[in-house]
Amino acid sequence: MNFTTRLKNDSRFYWGVILLACMYGGYAVVNICRATVIIASPAMLDDPTLELDKTAWGAILGWGTAGTITGKLVTGIMADRLGGRKVFLFSLSLCMLTTGMFGIMSKSFFFTVAFFISMVAKAGAWPSMANLTGVWFPKSWRGRAWGIISSSSMSSWIFASLALGSLLLVVPWRWLIASSAIMTGAVAILLYFYLRQSPSDVGLETIPSADGDDDSEHPQQSHHLDDSTVGEALLNFLQSPRFWLICFSIMCMNILMVFQSFMPLFLKETFDLSPGKAGIASSVFPIGSMFSVLVGGFIFDQLTKKKRVYVLGGMMALATVCILILYLLHNPETPGNGTLWVALSAIMMFGLMITPCYLIPMNVFSVDFGGKHCGFLVCLIDVAGYIASMAFEFLGGEIA
Repeated sequence: MNFTTRLKNDSRFYWGVILLACMYGGYAVVNICRATVIIASPAMLDDPTLELDKTAWGAILGWGTAGTITGKLVTGIMADRLGGRKVFLFSLSLCMLTTGMFGIMSKSFFFTVAFFISMVAKAGAWPSMANLTGVWFPKSWRGRAWGIISSSSMSSWIFASLALGSLLLVVPWRWLIASSAIMTGAVAILLYFYLRQSPSDVGLETIPSADGDDDSEHPQQSHHLDDSTVGEALLNFLQSPRFWLICFSIMCMNILMVFQSFMPLFLKETFDLSPGKAGIASSVFPIGSMFSVLVGGFIFDQLTKKKRVYVLGGMMALATVCILILYLLHNPETPGNGTLWVALSAIMMFGLMITPCYLIPMNVFSVDFGGKHCGFLVCLIDVAGYIASMAFEFLGGEIA
């Protein structure tokens, strides 16, 4: 049965595709809102009416990160209690409003407040999608679902860099930010009509609750956290060695993902590229990441737990080799001993290898192990990763 025929004849498959499209588009536009602010930053610093400098801009970004952490801690519980649909729509609406407000501000303090609230709103999208994924998809589909969803962050960044970056050449920065707010509002309206919280909302049978270790198609027992409160679930997480292991691994991989922030600087200094060319060249990382996380989700669902260990371990080993290659190319004692295409190939391969390891296992684990508290769990793990990345950004900047 081909894709089109299955869409017509299989109602569950049809609504599953609708759900994925809604989450993909929704998460893409909230990412575009953030990316637009970053892309507009050079024009904002050049605007004499704003009196912004790099120190003030750094403070704005720092408070944005604080907003992300705050949002993760708050919206995870909200998504589990209120449902992913309500929180997702709320996140898009608030992100649209605060991004639009950011575009009309003229003082550093108000920029900071608007960006902080915008990042709180953006943070609510991820636990909302965790809740919806757990409600709609069986365990055998969650890897590919998260692979598709995760690729939206990469595709939206590529779109923002190329399309909105080009738009900034012909329109003022305020109009650029307004365009992202308008896009977010349009998508939010579409999602209001098409996004559904549960299969039962469209006359389908709900997915039965299943324990995180039950991999059968017809689970025999319900999830062990179905009747637990948030406090009881938190205690269960903290007592689980798997929770601490996944937190530690995400902290390490968050640092590896932050490494991409230094890639334009690496390319500029090593190969004497202009800032613009270095930024364009570094886009090979999200291109490789988008492809691998999309394909990786489908492969992840086909692997046994034992095979996942070997496959993910092998990918991490290859990612380490890529970092070693980049280090050798940057060796000041042998300038020019590597070529640009070798560096770009290593960067793309690094994105191919590291991104599926970072995004897919954590989210599948959160939905499987967290049950009805999956939104809260995925946010706890995310916060651990953000704390590690914040620490590395300061240390990495000093080393660079």
